[in-house]
Amino acid sequence: MTVALSAVTRERLRRFMRVMRIAAAIGAGFGAVYAGVTASPGARSLLASLLISIPIGVIHAVLTASCIAGIEFFVLPRASMRWLDALPFAAVVILKTLVYGAIAAAVLTSQPGERLLGVVTIYNARTGLIAVGLSLVPVAVVVMMFQAAGLVGYRTFRALLLGKYRRPYAERRFFLFVDVVGSTAIAERLGPLEAHRFLAAVFSAVAEPIELCRGEIYQYVGDEVVITWVEADGVPDARPLRCLFVMREALAADASRFLERFGVRPELRAALHLGEVIAGEVGQVRRAIVFHGDVMNTAGRLEQATREVGCFFIASADALAALGPLPEARTRDLGALTLRGRVEPIHAFCVEQMDTRASKSA
Repeated sequence: MTVALSAVTRERLRRFMRVMRIAAAIGAGFGAVYAGVTASPGARSLLASLLISIPIGVIHAVLTASCIAGIEFFVLPRASMRWLDALPFAAVVILKTLVYGAIAAAVLTSQPGERLLGVVTIYNARTGLIAVGLSLVPVAVVVMMFQAAGLVGYRTFRALLLGKYRRPYAERRFFLFVDVVGSTAIAERLGPLEAHRFLAAVFSAVAEPIELCRGEIYQYVGDEVVITWVEADGVPDARPLRCLFVMREALAADASRFLERFGVRPELRAALHLGEVIAGEVGQVRRAIVFHGDVMNTAGRLEQATREVGCFFIASADALAALGPLPEARTRDLGALTLRGRVEPIHAFCVEQMDTRASKSA
């Protein structure tokens, strides 16, 4: 019997396997360096050392990385682990470093690779402490990388590491502007602190649906979240269009909790547009990837127009055309909309309904 995995689980498995490949390469590199340093003079001795040290390095790195990545991708996202979000950044880093360092030290001192190859080394108290201390250094670096990736998003963090946007260039992207309905009135009733908690809870509840649809969270602006897709990533399964409906379903499923805690059911409205932007890195003290182009201004204006035309979701004709035929969606032609601050009107549609079952199995 086969078990169907959700899109979120498959995305996390992809990240997990990517970490495993990187860990294997790093372990092989450390093993090769160790062999070169410790081998006796002579090509035969070096080759023998490489044949032992490289597999050991790979085994240690993969075992350690699998434990750490497994916790990061499959344990910490659970609702029962949300208490970590309340801790200061430094406390989370220290806690994770100690836990992951203990895992790395356990793998190092138990010597699974050496046992497999029959070259077990006996650790005394001094060498054991040194091994534990050395394991904390790379683990601390890994923890900082995971925390930084969590702050800016894994795709953005990977792009920053690889320097993808170091030189600005043009690319076509979908932009989905999502706004929390009635947030001003909610803030007046709840007060600033509870209003912040309300918005934080909303954004937390929709995080997994956004991940399910492979969206990148570009930024949070007050009560609004901006989600983006490169055109090639957005077209499959009409992800940018489905994303809002999956987000609304997640909030509806959690409505009782919001009613109990805040006395209100959160609702969303949104606008979707597609066009060319200039993407590139900016900043010195704080690096960030930014997008410049009329497509973002237009998407923002379309989101504002939802109030005027009485539609909770507006999509431009350009965005819908790029997504192809959508028999599972029900749309209403709004004609050419005149948007504030824009000379030329834009052809748009009201997206009234969409079947999201395809996205759940995508």
